[in-house]
Amino acid sequence: MSRSRHAAGGHTPAPHRLTGTETAVIIVIVLTSTALAWSGTELGTVLHLLAGAGLIAVGAVVTLRFGRRVPLSLPTV
Repeated sequence: MSRSRHAAGGHTPAPHRLTGTETAVIIVIVLTSTALAWSGTELGTVLHLLAGAGLIAVGAVVTLRFGRRVPLSLPTV
């Protein structure tokens, strides 16, 4: 079945793998939240910070992924 599918030209795209920058950001966020929790910061505050970092990360990924596909219309002078 996979041969006929491959021969027909239809294939599924490979899953997205994290780049070095994305991995570094995730590690920094986890280490910072661990340090805050270990230093005695309330758990609710740490969870709020993690949720905020997650929302910012999702916004950045969506902007970078779909922002490239939209042509930039600059005004002509």
